[in-house]
Amino acid sequence: MRGVSLYVHVPFCASRCPYCDFATAPATSPMRARYLEALAREIEREGTALGRPRLRSVFFGGGTPSLLDPPEVARLGDAIRRGFAARPRPREVTVEANPATLDRARLDAWRGLGLTRLSLGAQSLSPRGLRALGRTHQPEDVPAAVEAARSLGLRVGIDLIFGWPGQSIDEWRDDVDAAVALGPDHLSCYPLELELEPEASVVNWPGGGWTAVERWREAAAARQPDDRGLAVRYAVAERRLARAGYRHYEISNWAKEGAVCLHNATYWRNGAWLGVGAGAHSHLERVRSHRPVALARYLADVERGAARIVDDRSDEAVDGAMLALRRDTGIDLARFAVRCGSDARERVARALRGVDGRGLVRWTGDRVTLTPRGRILASEVFVRLLP
Repeated sequence: MRGVSLYVHVPFCASRCPYCDFATAPATSPMRARYLEALAREIEREGTALGRPRLRSVFFGGGTPSLLDPPEVARLGDAIRRGFAARPRPREVTVEANPATLDRARLDAWRGLGLTRLSLGAQSLSPRGLRALGRTHQPEDVPAAVEAARSLGLRVGIDLIFGWPGQSIDEWRDDVDAAVALGPDHLSCYPLELELEPEASVVNWPGGGWTAVERWREAAAARQPDDRGLAVRYAVAERRLARAGYRHYEISNWAKEGAVCLHNATYWRNGAWLGVGAGAHSHLERVRSHRPVALARYLADVERGAARIVDDRSDEAVDGAMLALRRDTGIDLARFAVRCGSDARERVARALRGVDGRGLVRWTGDRVTLTPRGRILASEVFVRLLP
């Protein structure tokens, strides 16, 4: 394998955000040391099995990777150096961070791994928004984190959530403007999604478990903007970020010139990536696979050398088409046919023609892109692509 992107999942958080569906666990978990040991083992073993390829990009996600202590960070770095080629270095190394968990010692430790980019989970820059989302940091933590990252020459991305309980359009506009004023290289804007089904990571958290989270989500959903309200807020972000010079390069992501997240672009281009850690997904040799979300099962699987779980229901053509349509460049059906075959091309083209006349897609020869209305209603396009 000539090159691959690497995703490393660090599940630990100081507290549980009630809207989060990612694989998370308490930072004080008694399994923390054992998990990090298993994670280092998995990184080295999987990289070696792939022939120690070069890394195009590395993304440490979570959870809150910025909570790790410097010796823990160093151990992960050692595992990466043992499992993957040391040269050339990855073009991009990203760490997700809670704005309140950064200090110079931790940032220096991550820089030792080649850190180039910090992704800040701000979610809101107003006290009311942070309270509504159950966040533990304060608005003033965000500019301080941006300044710290800038002092080290890092690129900065900021994540925002819109549609939180009781949020007005003016409050969302203020959030976007406040984020832009900080001058980040990249902005991600996601609608608050409140699934009311218990997810597997519940088992990683002691105490209240799913019942407490479900109660919060039901109350929050009752005070959320409706679909039209979410669409209005999305349009607000599009207009204001366009005026500020950000390219809307993916449904939920905007970047300044040259600041597209290279790692996430690998996902949207249906490229090759290895995911390690609890709940992490991989896409290698056109096969999708994942690790268990529950820490106990993940540890058992890695410690006995079990293979990743193959996603048998994955459809490479459908996945590739949906991921391509998320990007502003859309899908080139001629190139798609070369990769997935003429039958898959015709199937996708037929499905996309089925939404013609609704203002959701735009055809330019063999290239199909989502319109602004199509980005808001993307799920209505994607469902047509499903077998």
